[in-house]
Amino acid sequence: MTVPPDLRTFQSDLIPRLRTLLGEIQPSALLESSENPLYPPSKEHPEFLLAVGKASKGMAEALAEKRSIPPDRVLVILPSGYPCPERYGWRTGNHPDPGEDSLNAAEAALDFVGNIPPGGVLLFALSGGTSSLLCKPARGISLVQKKNLIGLLMRKGAPIHILNTVRTHLSLIKGGELLRNFRGQHVHTVLLSDVPCQSAGIVGSGPTVFCQRDGKKTLSILEEWLDPEDIPDCVRQHLETLPPLSPPPLSREPLHVLGDSGVVLKKAAEVLSFSGHRIHRLTHCLSGESRVQGERIGDHIRDIADRKPGNHLFLASGECTVTLGKTHGRGGRALELGIACGLSLKNYKTIVGALATDGMDGNSGYSGVLLESALFRQKEMEKKGLRCLETHDTASFVHEEEIGLSFGPSGTNLNDLLFVYLFPSTEALPT
Repeated sequence: MTVPPDLRTFQSDLIPRLRTLLGEIQPSALLESSENPLYPPSKEHPEFLLAVGKASKGMAEALAEKRSIPPDRVLVILPSGYPCPERYGWRTGNHPDPGEDSLNAAEAALDFVGNIPPGGVLLFALSGGTSSLLCKPARGISLVQKKNLIGLLMRKGAPIHILNTVRTHLSLIKGGELLRNFRGQHVHTVLLSDVPCQSAGIVGSGPTVFCQRDGKKTLSILEEWLDPEDIPDCVRQHLETLPPLSPPPLSREPLHVLGDSGVVLKKAAEVLSFSGHRIHRLTHCLSGESRVQGERIGDHIRDIADRKPGNHLFLASGECTVTLGKTHGRGGRALELGIACGLSLKNYKTIVGALATDGMDGNSGYSGVLLESALFRQKEMEKKGLRCLETHDTASFVHEEEIGLSFGPSGTNLNDLLFVYLFPSTEALPT
């Protein structure tokens, strides 16, 4: 399809395409299109399905139907407020911060796994959000202490692998500990990865993946990110005295990755391309501060625009971070990424979009942002855009300018997507 002649037509055509993209990365679709099929079911060893995370409902429904797992052998744990499965048992946990429901969900998961008979097989369907949905702090550490510590690391901008390392070292369920009392025959972990270009074993802090603890090294990591007074004495003592652990049963089994940020990039190139556009897959390992990465990608696009006039589509996927300052409102990683990129491209003919594939970008209430970069050519609008980034209150700006994407919980979770359409300067899109 060729590019529509104006922004309004372009946007109206793009929204259904984004919905199609979200459909292409649903668990059921990924299960059917996977290049690495699951092992065949065994009649001798009954399967038990535990699904946890933002995509747990869709993963459970797709896997249970495809493999004929009866409802009484299925447990789904998902965030509060997400649509619940009709046929299967379920529990809710707290997200994005763990709470009392997360404690109860962790106990339910441990009981489910511990009650699988010796001949049984555990099929563990894992997706992003699991770290907060399953929470069982190490002895002597309270939920509030652990939550506050992780929250402080997040506000400091610590990347996901640092967060999950700390979570694992302060947990009795992560890092393979979900399997400590498992008596079954096999464990098969099927996952949607939300940690771009890193080991899939850290997704959800690896409840079924053994992680050897190194308390003193983890304490040194905390000391690099936090002030001494920010680390509770109980955490410090726990890490200083943490002994090596033997691997729980079958916690070193291979992982089956259904989808990741690379899949998002591939599907986006298929679904979002228009005839005559040159496609640039920039990276599926996008990480770092959202605002900085948005500006950097904008710089790269400006260079291409000056050297190679024409129609271009730029794509990048991954997961950035937002380091909060003293003042902040409502916002999210994708909103900051898209707005920062749009500001960088204000003098070019571009359409900039950023999408959180789980449908919920931070606490913004939006799924992402879709804007014409010319929005920022007026000095006052440029100042407002910069101010919302500085105060981390992007949701207010997005609401006021009506540039938000709102899909709601998507049922999947494969990181964020940035997409930028570049047009020749002689083909201005009227607004």
